[in-house]
Amino acid sequence: MKRSLSVYSISVVSMFAALTAVGAFIKIPMPVIPFTLQILFVYLAGALLGSKLGAMSQCLYIAIGLSGLPVFSSGGGLSYIFQPTFGYLVGFAAASFVIGYILERCNQPKLKHFLFAHFTGLIIVYLFGVGYLYLSLNTWIGTGISFGAAFYSGFLLSIFGDLLLCFGASLLALRLYKSVRRPLEKGRVSYLGAAKG
Repeated sequence: MKRSLSVYSISVVSMFAALTAVGAFIKIPMPVIPFTLQILFVYLAGALLGSKLGAMSQCLYIAIGLSGLPVFSSGGGLSYIFQPTFGYLVGFAAASFVIGYILERCNQPKLKHFLFAHFTGLIIVYLFGVGYLYLSLNTWIGTGISFGAAFYSGFLLSIFGDLLLCFGASLLALRLYKSVRRPLEKGRVSYLGAAKG
């Protein structure tokens, strides 16, 4: 029997996809890469939903944007894959999975576990983001940029704010973890019980 998602799981996945979209429009304009609140919801999606559902929420967000709805920070549509910032979106999905994966290995996560998971996720977002930024600007966009300049505009200008969000998200996740995770775990247990019966 295939395992299906509960109504609650679908609801929270959709909610975090929507929150990430909202976060795209809460931004501070900066050269090349705007600073947004998206990563706050990436942190929380992985921490509160777990690896698979967290990544699913970010994949849903990306799919909605690529389908044409202007939910990304600079619009939407399939052509967005050629935007220099698209790598950060791919990093969101990968980071939320890794964050969830790390915390799923902790029976009772504490603040230090959330901080470690979120910081690891942040590194992943920047690996995808800066790498894609450098590649796009030096190939199909053709502006030509050194890796140092890409690192400066795609990492150094926004890392301080993202670290603050990392800490804030860890405090939030610590408070919300049980209330969000418990219904997900109950749904999983009840499903497995029904499958055995």
